[in-house]
Amino acid sequence: MLTSVLPTLDPLAPMLAAGCLAALLLHAAWAKLTDSSLFHQHLAAYGLPEALQPALVWLLPLAEAAAALGLVTPLRGPAALMAASLLGSYGLAMAWHLAHGRVLDCGCGGAPLKLSWALVARNAVLSLVAMLAALPSTDRALGWADYAVATATVALASLLYAAFNQLLRQQPAGAASSPSPTGRSPA
Repeated sequence: MLTSVLPTLDPLAPMLAAGCLAALLLHAAWAKLTDSSLFHQHLAAYGLPEALQPALVWLLPLAEAAAALGLVTPLRGPAALMAASLLGSYGLAMAWHLAHGRVLDCGCGGAPLKLSWALVARNAVLSLVAMLAALPSTDRALGWADYAVATATVALASLLYAAFNQLLRQQPAGAASSPSPTGRSPA
């Protein structure tokens, strides 16, 4: 019933969205799992209840990994909704802290990246990409050219994502407030 009102896409479009998100989520999960003590510090800085932090240190990156793996299986739809939920939740948490004048590291995994409205917008866009991956597609058979395009797209999207994050890291000192030990903007 719901699928009758949703657009039906060429199968390449949701496959591209799913591939790009899978690469992103696997990278994020790996970074968090390989430095769980740093991720625990991020959870504490975000003010999550202390009793939940030890479980969330493992559950969140495992949920990211599960969504990533699901995106490249026949469970793409539910995995895409899970990815959209995770990315949207992270974006809302970032927005809340920014709105309250808190300056934190995003905790996204990888090199430090200070919270910004650009990161909130990035997560909103990524949530929309996840929703694209959840849309139904036609039964057109995919050929070798489709897989070549998908491989190139995931590689290019990964490079563009890394470049975007690097640009945010290189903001001039006056462009954003410096973090204080309390996590509050110095004002």
